[in-house]
Amino acid sequence: MRTRTYPIKDYGVIGNCETAALINPDGGIDWLCLPAFDAPSLFGALLDPDKGGEFYVRPAGDYRVERQYFDGTAILETRFIHEGGRVKLTDFFVIARQAGARFYDFTSLHPTQKLVRLVEVEDGGPLLIDVRVAARPDYARRPSAWQRVEGGFQSPEAALFSNLPLTEEGGALSHRFELQPGQPAYLVIDYAETRRPPDVARVRRWLEVTQAFWLEWNLFNYYRGPHQDIIRRGAITLKLLTYAPTGAIVAAPTTSLPEKIGGEMNWDYRFTWLRDTALLINVLFRLGYSGEAKAFFEFIAAKSERKEKEGSEELPVLLPIRDGTSAEEDVLGHLAGYRGPRPVRNGNRADAQLQLDNYGHFLQSLYYWKHTGGRLDGAKRRMANNAVGFLRQHWSEPDNGIWEPPAREQYTYSKVSAWLAFQRAGDLGLVGAEEAGRISREIHAHVHDHGLAERGTYLASHYGSDAIDSTALLAFTNGFLSAPLARGTREEIERRLGDGPWLYRSDLHRRSGEGAFVLCSSWLISHLIREGELGRARELLEQVISAASPLGLYSEEIDPTTGEFLGNFPQAFSQVGLMSTLLDLEEAEKNPDFSAAPEHEKFKRSVGPTIGLRGVIAGF
Repeated sequence: MRTRTYPIKDYGVIGNCETAALINPDGGIDWLCLPAFDAPSLFGALLDPDKGGEFYVRPAGDYRVERQYFDGTAILETRFIHEGGRVKLTDFFVIARQAGARFYDFTSLHPTQKLVRLVEVEDGGPLLIDVRVAARPDYARRPSAWQRVEGGFQSPEAALFSNLPLTEEGGALSHRFELQPGQPAYLVIDYAETRRPPDVARVRRWLEVTQAFWLEWNLFNYYRGPHQDIIRRGAITLKLLTYAPTGAIVAAPTTSLPEKIGGEMNWDYRFTWLRDTALLINVLFRLGYSGEAKAFFEFIAAKSERKEKEGSEELPVLLPIRDGTSAEEDVLGHLAGYRGPRPVRNGNRADAQLQLDNYGHFLQSLYYWKHTGGRLDGAKRRMANNAVGFLRQHWSEPDNGIWEPPAREQYTYSKVSAWLAFQRAGDLGLVGAEEAGRISREIHAHVHDHGLAERGTYLASHYGSDAIDSTALLAFTNGFLSAPLARGTREEIERRLGDGPWLYRSDLHRRSGEGAFVLCSSWLISHLIREGELGRARELLEQVISAASPLGLYSEEIDPTTGEFLGNFPQAFSQVGLMSTLLDLEEAEKNPDFSAAPEHEKFKRSVGPTIGLRGVIAGF
């Protein structure tokens, strides 16, 4: 029985823009859902070391480990340094473009659906290697059902092909063998519709194809600067979190990694959150990945149009990444949870909430879309008009807010976001200038009348309260607050929620014992940039960069004292927030006028045409 639990920050991630695997430093796959991010797990030791199932390849005996991604790719290399020599384990999903895809199209992907593990002696040898494949399908609710076939074994979920003579016992496949120099071993999880056993030459070819895909994709990244490794790793991680068949982007590929060890704040993040749209679109366009941005926006529009046909006028809070998946929450009570905290959840109950801040984020993303050359076609315009119409009637009502508590309040940030929505609605011509200005002024006055605390010195979390919330930082970066009030708000937030470069989400969240929210640090740095405090912004940013995992990844939260990662991992908006602030800071350091601009003006100055032929020409 396995009892060891690995720190979240010790995991590497590989993927194929359909699903992802988390791999621990000892060569063990502890999380893999097939055939998609939101499908049931096949290996789930991440959430239950005993029952969940694992797939490891590692030397017998003692060793030390060195890990890296192969240059600019999502190919993970683990080197085991043993007294008898050095072994390299290469883990990757095969990924390739469709045969007819245009040279700039990296969203039309061939459904290869193969995870490859290639192990070989680099120095010394021979070395004794242990392999164990303990699949536990359907979140460990069913036993594995392997049947021997040509080249390996097959189950309803996948085939396991290998050039090793694996044996089956008690539902697990295993083998201990001497790995000889020049005689690599491979293991392939193949879950394609048609499955054929490969040989070593075919596995090598798959590796070459995958290397070429990532290296070619990197050529379209506009960024060339001192933090190229960080930007590139962040961009690759964001690409891995896309679901290519629909264009969706998951918030994270995991569920139920706890925000507090010993608490119940464990959520399923294998969905697309509408509020993330503006941040994701912003960074994708600024890096030059208009194809991914366009596919994501088309996914949002298509899903929302479907909800409209079902009679809903509200913008969705979150969206399943594929048809046939429900957001309805189900508790997997038989799983122990990561380091004990339960429940383990499948689905997310926030789907049924009212979150008015979504509307500002969505209309901001539409503004970005149109600025880069995108068209507001029928579906997008209807979605935008419905959003404006709904918000016109409901902006003053209580809602569940950005942090998704069950009870509704008059959250100040929701009102600020409503103001932002009407600002952008006016810019987009969705409402007349007179109406946009009138409603914006009404909301602005409402917030100043009801949302300020302590004799008007800072923006409170919600009406009638002295509580503070990090979302108030966004009220300056989006242009809502004046500079003096923004500075007072930022100073109050740092005093009550700050710990070094980190911020907790709110007073309530800090008292709860959860970690600091990584994205909030990006909000703070962005605020400092707009204030013109570039030196301090750089200092904090460098501290955030230094806190990345050994492989350059970030989780949702971090313990400021220990540096321990908390929450789901890797987290899209943590990576994207870091990239966004880094891009802003570098531009502000070159151009002082840039720093004082609000978010939408920064975007306009950073990005030109990126969609269609004009975008391709501009990229070159």
